[in-house]
Amino acid sequence: MTTYLALLRGVNVGGKGMIKMAELRDALAGGGLSEVKTYIQSGNVIFSSGINDTDELSALIKSTIRKRFGLDVDVAVFTRSQWKRIIDSAPGWWGADSEWKHNLLMMIKPYKAKDVIAAIGDLKPDIEAIEPGRGVLYQSLSVSRFGRTNSSKLVGKPVYKKITIRSYSTANKLQALLAAR
Repeated sequence: MTTYLALLRGVNVGGKGMIKMAELRDALAGGGLSEVKTYIQSGNVIFSSGINDTDELSALIKSTIRKRFGLDVDVAVFTRSQWKRIIDSAPGWWGADSEWKHNLLMMIKPYKAKDVIAAIGDLKPDIEAIEPGRGVLYQSLSVSRFGRTNSSKLVGKPVYKKITIRSYSTANKLQALLAAR
């Protein structure tokens, strides 16, 4: 059995895509996943499975949610070792400045980091930074000048619907939870 992390996009955000985590755990366990745990209400799921294909697991989770909750939710799945490499490979500036907001952006396949970077356009290096990683983008933005960043305009672009975002603290907490299993 391999340990995985599934990140659901758009769950329990702004009163939409509402799923109770206890019900999600039960549905996924009923769908064939083992040792299913969730972290906070935004669709972070740690589980084990004998299936060794993250695309297959993503499709299974998406199908289970559609059948049980009637929601079409995109899912990004990572193995425990993939997530560890993502966190360990983060650039030194990511999470370093307390005056900035730090996020981890995960692309929903078939989108790639280059698609998101192209949608953002030229960065303003004094107030924003982005660096691609393995299936993710490390992002840091000035909190006080967020509205002036080009990254802030990502929400209105079509590619935004194909990424899921976790904060620096959530990304690191998920790493700690995965490491503890």
